[in-house]
Amino acid sequence: MSNDREAPNKRVLVVDGDPVNLKFIAHLIRTAGYIADTVETAEQALDRFASHRPDLVVTGLQLEGMDGFALARTIKQDPEWRSVPVILLTSGYSGEEDVRARQAGGDCSIARPVDGGLFSGIIQTFLGPPPADDQRDEELQGLAIEELRKEFLQGGIRDLRAILAEFGASRFFAPAVDLVFIRKALHGWAGVGGTLGLPAITALARDLEAFSSVPEPDLGLLHRKLIELLREFTHPTPIAQAPAPRPKAVTEVVEEAPAPAPMKPVVLVADDDPTIRAVVRLALEGAGLECRLAQDGILTCTLARNTLPSAIILDVNLPRMDGFQVMLCLRGMWATRKIPVILLTASDDELDIVRSAELGVAEYVIKPFAVDDLVARLQRLIALH
Repeated sequence: MSNDREAPNKRVLVVDGDPVNLKFIAHLIRTAGYIADTVETAEQALDRFASHRPDLVVTGLQLEGMDGFALARTIKQDPEWRSVPVILLTSGYSGEEDVRARQAGGDCSIARPVDGGLFSGIIQTFLGPPPADDQRDEELQGLAIEELRKEFLQGGIRDLRAILAEFGASRFFAPAVDLVFIRKALHGWAGVGGTLGLPAITALARDLEAFSSVPEPDLGLLHRKLIELLREFTHPTPIAQAPAPRPKAVTEVVEEAPAPAPMKPVVLVADDDPTIRAVVRLALEGAGLECRLAQDGILTCTLARNTLPSAIILDVNLPRMDGFQVMLCLRGMWATRKIPVILLTASDDELDIVRSAELGVAEYVIKPFAVDDLVARLQRLIALH
């Protein structure tokens, strides 16, 4: 077996104009077992490319000078650099940024606030798993997150007090309120608050960013809402959930080595139950289909990106990334977002069904299922696509 699975010294270049965002994303990358280099502007990123080309780029959109879209476009237009994957971090407000990210040549878009476990899985999809002996102390990881959270809260309090002081000055010296700076600050708080376990700050900042972006917003109401946000920074709502630790290194890649692209349609079967994998594989091959197998979520995303199957059969309860996280990963990568997916689940919970539809699942199959019915559904999907 090839040693390509090992990823020693893989280097990720992080580009973000917000210091806390920059530190947090770099922390996630280092926790996942890779090297993280950080810069604040696209121009600095291109200089770093010239001296030490990274293996992956993760960039925010709002940068001083050249923005994240232009950075991705520049990288992808250079014949020597275009093979480097570029992940763009979007606000998640609408699909417009996703469209622009794709037009710029980005390989993947991830909406803020960034989920730590999902982010680690996507990074591994592009870089492969880190060395198995690169284990990190989880207590130290928690301390690092706590330091970032403290810095985030202190910075927010400082900036909000400065913004509110501008509102006071505007009563005497108009216009003193810098809406561009306010929107930029709100965008940064919305992006990182939830990821640091402060979802109330993300929700308030996101609402305020939308409110301040309308033509001629009501400054009096904006002032009152900013005071409410300052209270949340000063006395934050109890932390809901700390970011997920990085997934452990995998000991088995797949149950068979990926073969060259066959003439038959390829189906990726992702399930942690070896019996189900074996039964489904036998049925698919009997129906004239090629089959690839994965036993966890990260491997599913990796195989989907590398083999571009005609369809995917995906179990919800996968280790390392569950089926819903896998769907987010697949829909975030341009190469895989249109692949039809049949979701297997033991639950008929209405919320899960709604969530599946929102994520673009083509078929929702409840276990136990009839294998013949599953094959028939699959063949119909492949014919339609």
